[in-house]
Amino acid sequence: MQATPAMSQPPALAPGVMLRNRYLIEGYIGGGGFGHIYRARDTALGHLRAIKEAFYQDQNSRRQFQLEAEFLLNARHANLVRGYSVFESHGRLYLVMDYVDGHTLEDIAIDTIKRTRLPPSEAQTLDWILPICDAIHELHSQPTPIIHRDVKPANIKLSASMGAPVLIDLGLAKLYTHGQRTIAAALAFTPGYAPPEQYQATGATDQRTDVYGLGATLYYLLTGYQPIEAPARLSAQALPTPRERNPHLSEEINDIVLKAMALDPNARYQSTRELGRELAIQRASLYGVAGDLAARATLGSVCPNCAGASPVGASFCMRCGAALTTDAQPPVAPTIAPASPRPALEPRKPSYQPQEPLPVPRAAAVRATTPAYGPSALPAWLGQFNQLPPPSRKEAEVSLSAFLSMIGVALSLTAPFHNIMLVFAPIALTLAIWSLAQFRETPAPREFRWLATASLVVGGLWLCAWAVHIGVALA
Repeated sequence: MQATPAMSQPPALAPGVMLRNRYLIEGYIGGGGFGHIYRARDTALGHLRAIKEAFYQDQNSRRQFQLEAEFLLNARHANLVRGYSVFESHGRLYLVMDYVDGHTLEDIAIDTIKRTRLPPSEAQTLDWILPICDAIHELHSQPTPIIHRDVKPANIKLSASMGAPVLIDLGLAKLYTHGQRTIAAALAFTPGYAPPEQYQATGATDQRTDVYGLGATLYYLLTGYQPIEAPARLSAQALPTPRERNPHLSEEINDIVLKAMALDPNARYQSTRELGRELAIQRASLYGVAGDLAARATLGSVCPNCAGASPVGASFCMRCGAALTTDAQPPVAPTIAPASPRPALEPRKPSYQPQEPLPVPRAAAVRATTPAYGPSALPAWLGQFNQLPPPSRKEAEVSLSAFLSMIGVALSLTAPFHNIMLVFAPIALTLAIWSLAQFRETPAPREFRWLATASLVVGGLWLCAWAVHIGVALA
């Protein structure tokens, strides 16, 4: 992140420091040119909290800190971090917020690329970004709109406890009034994620600034490449299209990202809601409407308040923020009707709300009830496989390893006829153990997990029996 030059940073608080006789500093999370963020324990309630510290006291910095604190203290959106308290101590300002466990989308993307040599899938990326579009729309819908101005993968955390992405860090946010300049604390931005107007000192940013940040975030997550800075794009360096970076992407998502990252604000989507609507339609088309509705009706956690779908295991609704109950019954899948008459050959676009994520795990899609495809003489269950996405390389490797482990065990059982066949037993056990270890991170079909488990049990028992046989023979 670039910013105007600032004074030297005061040292961060050491672990063990107590603030306001209540918040015990446990560790350091990170910081920038204007403050630090700590992990702390609320000794009164026992909860983990994140505490943001601002150590500059000029008028703009205090106003910026007050803006962030006022909004977070009143935030009620499930995909926005929530504030609890604000106070001043020893000349520094402090904001107590939710501690969002988990990792940022930037860290997750880097880890995925290291493990698979591919960026996150298009469907997974859309599941992350759709609720963030709605969260930013909530910022823009305030009586005085708030522009985040620093939307990027490093500022979106995937909460491990809630199972939902959370937008963090409003440190560069601005108030916006139509026809007037936004109020600024400092000229700051993240290269690659800031549109041309954010490089200017005139404060000409508005809601479309965050649309550009969302487009750049999508670009990074879908390709694994950092977006080219806006000034370089204005001069001579063209931005490679997402499909040039990742040929596996669809033409539709390629066009959506490029429109969101248009250099001219008037050529972009004019709101995050408009962007979210296009992303939701694209997300639904990846697996087909029928499979999507079946997965939502059977697999998602359904909110008793608004009937919105959230990922399995989520504690709060990603649409209205209400607490989710485990015994809530999913509603009947709604009938999707086109908004207006369309030609018979044109694909129908479902009217999904952008804030509703549409997770369809591959293994779960097999078990979902879907219509049959092809001639009616074919068994109905064959139609299920027409809606499945192609397996990832990692998923194929794990499934193949589990299958080969069972073959190895079967071959080792012929050892009574020829001792050399026993060599397949340790090979099979190694493959089975590796497969079971990878199942924690790979959504392969559970049938292969059973296959690897059976191979491990049978192979282990067979080796033990053979060892006893050899011992008896030697005795």
